[in-house]
Amino acid sequence: MFTRKSSALIAQAMCVGAIAAVVATATPATAQTNVQCSESALSNAITTANLSGGGTLVLAPGCTYALSVPLPDITSEIVIRARHSTLTRSSTASFGILSVSPTGNLTITDATITNGDAPDFGGGIANRGMLTVTDSAIRDNHANFSGGIGGGSGTTTLIEGTSIMRNTANVNGGGVANDGNMIIRNSRIIDNTAVSGVGGGAANDGTLRIFRTNINENNAQRAGGVANVGGGTTTITSSNVNSNTAVTAPGGVLNTSGIVTLNSSRVRDNQPTNCAGSDIPVPNCTG
Repeated sequence: MFTRKSSALIAQAMCVGAIAAVVATATPATAQTNVQCSESALSNAITTANLSGGGTLVLAPGCTYALSVPLPDITSEIVIRARHSTLTRSSTASFGILSVSPTGNLTITDATITNGDAPDFGGGIANRGMLTVTDSAIRDNHANFSGGIGGGSGTTTLIEGTSIMRNTANVNGGGVANDGNMIIRNSRIIDNTAVSGVGGGAANDGTLRIFRTNINENNAQRAGGVANVGGGTTTITSSNVNSNTAVTAPGGVLNTSGIVTLNSSRVRDNQPTNCAGSDIPVPNCTG
């Protein structure tokens, strides 16, 4: 999992109700379940889908599912059609909003995930299996690592058409941190913070591919934009890494070990530098 390789990241950071509330309408393998607007209904729906080997959960349009306790882990193949609903932590207890187990495969669309507070990784969503997030907002979450979305070792994560904003990690990956295989497309990673570590927008020590995405106005101790550490591979294509800030250079893109490739991407107006000061020079990046 992500936390097992966290020591490498830290090292770089220092240098750096009732089930009746749910109505099933199809067979278990392809079940579509309409989920009433309540915490218990959502929790029960996830449990039922897990036990049934998967299903599609259709949330109440525009509902705010206020969570006082953690939701069940996703352990099967589940699709959540949120329909502009919000999942948020309402209690003082610390927990992330969604967690995908190694056997789980979650697809979530049209959701807002907010106010998660995970003690380990993935304040918004912690992925230990397979995860797809589309047309959603992951905002104002907190964790030790990966304030917004965390992808653990051996995982697959796809993020598309999604805004990842104002999330905070104590150490690395304010917006996202990846230890597996992650693709980010047509998204925004804006105003996230890695308090004492690297990668305010994104920290990677797996394989990270970013396409047509803005990574702007993030903050970190080092590499406010993107940090590639632990021998990872990061490829940034047709994207912008602009106006990020760091205490220690570089402010834009950092490579401590591994490979960083910039394809038709802009790295501009970062402070104190764009890429200068990176342990390994970043090709096609100046300043």
